[in-house]
Amino acid sequence: MKRLIPKLILIGVISVLPLLAYNVIVDPYSVIRKDYSSFYICPNERFAKSDYILQNKKKYDGFLFGSSRVSQVPVSVINRATGRNYYNMTIVSGVVSEYLKLLKFFLDRGVTVKSVLVGLDYFSFMMLPLPNVMRSVMYPANCREHLKFYYTYLTLEPDSGMLYEIHFDGKDAFYDIMGTGEYHFLKREAALQANPAEHEAKFKGPVPTVCRKRIDETVAELDELISICRERGIELKIFLNPGYINSYLCDDIEFMNTVRRRLVKLSDFWDFSGPSSVTGNSFNYIDIIHFRRQVGEMMVRKMFNLRTDAPADFGYHIDRSNIDAYLKKAERDYAEYNERIRPPCIKCRW
Repeated sequence: MKRLIPKLILIGVISVLPLLAYNVIVDPYSVIRKDYSSFYICPNERFAKSDYILQNKKKYDGFLFGSSRVSQVPVSVINRATGRNYYNMTIVSGVVSEYLKLLKFFLDRGVTVKSVLVGLDYFSFMMLPLPNVMRSVMYPANCREHLKFYYTYLTLEPDSGMLYEIHFDGKDAFYDIMGTGEYHFLKREAALQANPAEHEAKFKGPVPTVCRKRIDETVAELDELISICRERGIELKIFLNPGYINSYLCDDIEFMNTVRRRLVKLSDFWDFSGPSSVTGNSFNYIDIIHFRRQVGEMMVRKMFNLRTDAPADFGYHIDRSNIDAYLKKAERDYAEYNERIRPPCIKCRW
């Protein structure tokens, strides 16, 4: 029996070595080797970007927080407008609680933060952070969390599903983690140009919506984020992202106006979300979720009063003096466009 135990331990160690080797060599989420210059699929941005910023605490002084939609907001234009050096902290399905954690984390670790831009989606007021999947794990806060974190990623089972994801290989898409923090949909942009009819057809299908409401919790998180910025003298702008018009019309206008009314009590903001000549044009979107870089540039130019060719109906600055009139306009526009377009909507199920 005494001889059997060491043999079993040895067998166990040998059997797990191929798995450890796979995760070290392939490192699909870019957390083991921390090689942010080359990767195959979208990494764990929450970790990779935090780790990169910790290695470059003084390189940037402005941060753009938001979901994957803000990946298409060019920080170079923000830099020209503000004189800052911004980094795009876009994270897949990001929500306010995570932006708050990241801001606190950076400040606690001595990262220079002088300016913050926050892009919100209506799902920011509906969703919790993603469940504990490999791209949603935040940077470990202490030694114990570090051990658990690396053990998790070292013992991951290979997942064939990654073969069907967007490949960040410089051909399908390119992710500039060690520069701007933005990524570029190279293949989808090329397909849009080559097959415009096929691209437009993708926007004709039914649009799903989320039923869950999380307004109170999200407003509290935003309030804390805003308070931190005011206490630290950090410049702050907030905006609502421009979703494709059918997605907007499939949401609940009462809910969206409640979000707007609650938000303006905390801060003025820019609203790009309503029906407009931009949101109604499918060629301003990579897909049903992501607007294109040209739209992101229009948004920045409008928010920072730069020369722009953005149409007049795209983007409104909202504060307490004009909120009531704006909400009435939003109700009218919502009814008018719904009657005109009649988008195919899937009844929310969760």
